[in-house]
Amino acid sequence: MKSKSYLGIDFGAGSLKVAEFEPTESGGICLRAFGSHPLGLGGAQEAAREGIIKKGLQTLLAEQGFGSKDINVCAPGFHVFSKFVKLPPVDSSKVTQIIQYEAQQNVPFPLEEVVWDYQILGTTTTGELEVLLVAIKTDLVEKLFKTAESNGMTLSLVDVAPAALCNAFRYNYGDLEGCTMLLDIGAKTSNLIFFEEGKVYSRSINIGANSITQEFANESKIRFPDAEKFKVEEGFVSLGGAYEDPDNPKQAQISKIARQVMTRLHIQVNQTMQFYRSQQGGSAPVRLFLAGGASIMPYTAQFFAEKLNVEVEYFNPFRTIQIDPSINLEDLAKVAHSFGEVVGLGLRRVVQCPVELNLMPKSSLRRQEFNQKKPWFIGTVFSLVAVIAAIGWFFSQLTQEKQSAVSQLVQRAAPLESLLNQLRPEESALSSQLQEVQELTRFVHEKYFWNDILTEVRGSIVAAERETERMLGVHTGIWISEIKPDIPGLDLTEVEEIDYYADEPGQQQTFMMDAELMARYGLLPTGEFGGMGGGMDDEEEDPEEGLVARLNLICKGVNRIGINQNANNQLAFNLLNQLHSRTNLFDPNETELTGELTPVSRMDNTFDFEITIKLTNPLEL
Repeated sequence: MKSKSYLGIDFGAGSLKVAEFEPTESGGICLRAFGSHPLGLGGAQEAAREGIIKKGLQTLLAEQGFGSKDINVCAPGFHVFSKFVKLPPVDSSKVTQIIQYEAQQNVPFPLEEVVWDYQILGTTTTGELEVLLVAIKTDLVEKLFKTAESNGMTLSLVDVAPAALCNAFRYNYGDLEGCTMLLDIGAKTSNLIFFEEGKVYSRSINIGANSITQEFANESKIRFPDAEKFKVEEGFVSLGGAYEDPDNPKQAQISKIARQVMTRLHIQVNQTMQFYRSQQGGSAPVRLFLAGGASIMPYTAQFFAEKLNVEVEYFNPFRTIQIDPSINLEDLAKVAHSFGEVVGLGLRRVVQCPVELNLMPKSSLRRQEFNQKKPWFIGTVFSLVAVIAAIGWFFSQLTQEKQSAVSQLVQRAAPLESLLNQLRPEESALSSQLQEVQELTRFVHEKYFWNDILTEVRGSIVAAERETERMLGVHTGIWISEIKPDIPGLDLTEVEEIDYYADEPGQQQTFMMDAELMARYGLLPTGEFGGMGGGMDDEEEDPEEGLVARLNLICKGVNRIGINQNANNQLAFNLLNQLHSRTNLFDPNETELTGELTPVSRMDNTFDFEITIKLTNPLEL
C-alpha cells in the first residue's frame, strides 16, 4: 500500500518553494517532486504580498501537478519575531508561568494579537533555562490559511524559517564536530544559526539580496524586475583589491554593490559571532555553510572565506534524503541550496526534531476541524430526525401510562401534605436560629484574620529576601508601598488608606481600616458609631458585594540588575513562591504577578512590581 504524501511550502519573501514528500519504510522521507516560483519585489511588500502568493501558488501547483493537498508551511523570516532568553532556575511547575511572563515582556505586540510558541533548548552550567520564543501576528497566519483553503488544501503545521533550517541541518550534518555556522541569505532577511554539541543559537539579520537588486535598479535607472534578471544572470560579488573590473560597466557596477551589501552582512555576522562567544558561552566557529537564493552569486563563498578565515561550503539539505528516480538531479542541484526550510518542514512528519514549534492559531484550527466534520454533521442531522420521530411516538404512549399513575399517587399523598404544612413553621424558625449562630461563629473566627494575613505577607517577604540573597550572594530587599483590597461594590474613597511597612527589623506592621469596618470585625464596640445596627435596604443586594476576595500588593524591590540581569525577576518570583507555599490563607492558583515589571536601568535604586493575592476564604463586610 502506497504511503500518503504531503507538501512542504516555504512562503519566502523572494520566492515560493514547494516539495512533495513521502515517508519511507526506514523512517525517513523521500522527495517525490519539487518546484519554485519567483515572487519579485511584491513578495516582500505587505500590501501586494497576499495576492502575489495566491497567484504564484496556483501557477506552481498547475505546472508541477503535485498530488497531495495536505501541507506544512513555513512563514517568512521578516514576519516572525524570535528571541533567545535565559530564565532563572525554578521549580518545573512554574516554568510555563515564567515563560508567559517573559513573552509579555519581550514580544513587541500584545499577546492576544499574536500566535506564539516556545521551546526549552537546554540549561546552562549555572542552571538557567535557555528558551527560544517565537511569535507572529495572527492575521498573517490567517492569510496563509486562506491561501491554502483557496487551493483546496489542509494546513497542518506553521513553522518558522530558523527552526526549519535547524532541523534540516541537524538531520543531514549531525556528525560534525566543533562549532558550525549556517548563513541563509534570503531576499529580505538572512538567518544566522550556530550549532555546537547540541547547542543551538540563531539570529535574524535584516539584510537580504533584494538590497543588491534595489540599489542597482536605483543607480542604473531601470525597473526592479530587469535589475533582478541581470543580477541572476550576470551579477557577482566583486573580489576587491587589485582585481580588474569587468568590461561590461553594468556588471562592474552590480559587483561593487553586491560587495557593499555582503560587507554589511559580514559586519552583522561578525558581531553575532562575538555575542555568541561572550554572552552565550559558545566557541569560535570552524566552518560556515551557505544557503538561500543569494548564496550562489559567484564569489560569495570566496568573500566569506576571506573575511571570516574559515572553511566555507554550501548547505545540501538533500544530503541524506532519498530522491525519487523520476527527479532530474541537475535541476534539483540548481535550487537545492534554497530548500533547507522545505526539507525541515518535511522532516516534522516522520522524525523527532530538535526544534518543534507550531504557530497554528486556535481560530483557524476550529474552522478547519468544522469543515472536516461538516459531512458527518449533515448525516447526523438526518439520523436525529428519524430517531426523534420514533422517540416521540414512544413517549406519547408512555405519557398516557404516567398520567394514570400520577392520579393514583395524588390521592395517596393528600394526607401527607397536610402533615408537612404543620411542620414548615417549625422548620423555618429552626433555620433562622441556625443562621444567627453561624454568623456569630464566623465573626469570632475572622476577628483576627487581617493580622494573620499581614503576618504571613511579612514572613513571605523576609523568606524571599533570604532566598534571593542566598542565590545571588548580595543583599537585597522588598517592601510594600501600598495594599489595595479588591471589594466589588465598595467605594474605596470611603476607606482609610492601608499602611503596611517594615523599614527596620522588628518594627510592627499596621493595617489601618475605616472605624466602621473595625467595629464590624470586633476591634471597636459597635455602639460607638451610628448606623451599625441599621436595617437592610429594601432593594435586593448583589451577593458578591462587600466580599474582600483579593488584595493587590504594590511592591518595591532593590534593583540588582547590575549584579545579575535576572535578579529583579528572581526577587519577584521568590516572593510569589513564598506566598504560594507558606500558608493556606492564600489560593496559590490565583495568587500571581500582575501587570509588567517596570523597566529599570542599572542607575535606578528600585523597581516596582505588583502581586495579586487571592484569599482562600473571602471576607464579608
